[in-house]
Amino acid sequence: MVRHSLISLLAAFGLPIEVVAEARNAEEALAHAADTQPDIVVTDLQMKPTSGIALIHALSQRQPDIRYVVFTASTQEEHMLQAFDAGAQGFVVKESEAAELVQAIEAVMRGATHYPAGLKRALDRRQQQPSLTARESEVLGLVGQGLTSKEIARQLGIDPRTVDAHRANIRQRFGLDSSAALLRFALEHSAGKR
Repeated sequence: MVRHSLISLLAAFGLPIEVVAEARNAEEALAHAADTQPDIVVTDLQMKPTSGIALIHALSQRQPDIRYVVFTASTQEEHMLQAFDAGAQGFVVKESEAAELVQAIEAVMRGATHYPAGLKRALDRRQQQPSLTARESEVLGLVGQGLTSKEIARQLGIDPRTVDAHRANIRQRFGLDSSAALLRFALEHSAGKR
């Protein structure tokens, strides 16, 4: 019903597009995309057994010119960021007015993007957060395992003073005022990556 309603909606707005295929799940979408070579794919995020994010990743590898509009019930910033990171150029929440989906498709057709304000705020927050270098991330992971600077140095094949410098840089960048605070941060960081 939702797919047929969407097709009717697009026809009612008179967009200069042709719906070349519709799919019940990601597997069907992958097969249809190979046959029809679409310019734009409109996908939900919560599909089973394969998610919309996994669909975007898979299609992007096979057909890199496709552009994506995510049309989903989810309003969670995490899902918006995942869609953005996967390569979606448009994101529309299902509770929006019908015209917003049309606007998103039109924007993506022009090569522009269409995101809700919530995603823009989440992206701004993410850009303002300090980040770790690859080596700092390794050091932090080992700090979270309770290793000393000497043990970390031995494991990474670097000088213990270099480990201490990484620890100091992380503490300064994230405002951690003690070794205990660094350990808590390391544990939270490793939990967030799971």
